[in-house]
Amino acid sequence: MTIMIAYTTCNGPSSMFTGLDGRFMRRDVATTAVNMTYSYPTYDILMVLGDSNTQFANDPAKNGFVAQLAEFYQRQMDVLNRGFRGYNTSSAREIIGSVLPKTSVAQDSTTTDDISPLFKFAKKLKLTTRADEITKALWPYQKQNYPGISNILQLIIILFGTNDSRVEWSEAYNPIDQYAEDLQYFITLLQDPDSEHYSPDARIMIITPPVVGDRKVQELAKSRNTEPEWYNNRTQTYAAKAIEVAQAANVAYVDLHTGMEDVVAEYRKNISSTDVLDGYDNYLIDGIHLNVNGSAILFGLIHDTIAKNWPEMIPLKS
Repeated sequence: MTIMIAYTTCNGPSSMFTGLDGRFMRRDVATTAVNMTYSYPTYDILMVLGDSNTQFANDPAKNGFVAQLAEFYQRQMDVLNRGFRGYNTSSAREIIGSVLPKTSVAQDSTTTDDISPLFKFAKKLKLTTRADEITKALWPYQKQNYPGISNILQLIIILFGTNDSRVEWSEAYNPIDQYAEDLQYFITLLQDPDSEHYSPDARIMIITPPVVGDRKVQELAKSRNTEPEWYNNRTQTYAAKAIEVAQAANVAYVDLHTGMEDVVAEYRKNISSTDVLDGYDNYLIDGIHLNVNGSAILFGLIHDTIAKNWPEMIPLKS
């Protein structure tokens, strides 16, 4: 992080005048800007990349799944929310270079020694002084840690498709083949050794878009004197495509769409109405965005997928 600091030098007697902020200034004061760069110790990184269902997921009032992940991984990993409201995969592709970490050389041991209590603890135990080997020895996810040993991307969760699957006349619409190509592009950036974002340690998880509550979407569109932009059957097609991409790339995935459909079907068994659209409102705020119940479903599915694919990443709280 770079911080601009201004300092002043005085060149002799002068009168005072009032600056724009109301403070008294000296007329003969020369102001010089200095760039100072600070490096802050961090934990390893869990990044969540997506659209508004990710951006809004930091809200604890909504039981946001990113907020739940941050609590779940406290003192194990720093959870970064990189959700962008209104984005589809193609618009995200335009900014992805500013979002994903750049490949860099591992920390030198002297630097790590200066910033990390855990590094000093390792030296007490007479472990190796190489930062990468200490990381391997003392960076188990199951235990609480100190920041500073490492800050590599360990897991990235990618959730797009709700905007991509909007109707063709919508500005956010993205053809399904382009959607698939963009998802594969994100994966390649992380897995290709020639990529400046190459992250060999990064585990990748693709999440399908959630269900759409058609009735609520139609009601809101009518109230705004417009036509609906989302339909559940369209989103279901994109969900299937996301799974197809994940399977072809051999990365983990969460079928959120089917998971929510199953829960809605079960919920519908316990209500008296025969309206087939009933049930979605119990898990979505506006037919599109996850509410408290929908967020709980997603977090549970993410947890189960991590436990199945990478059991070492399930923390043991102390």
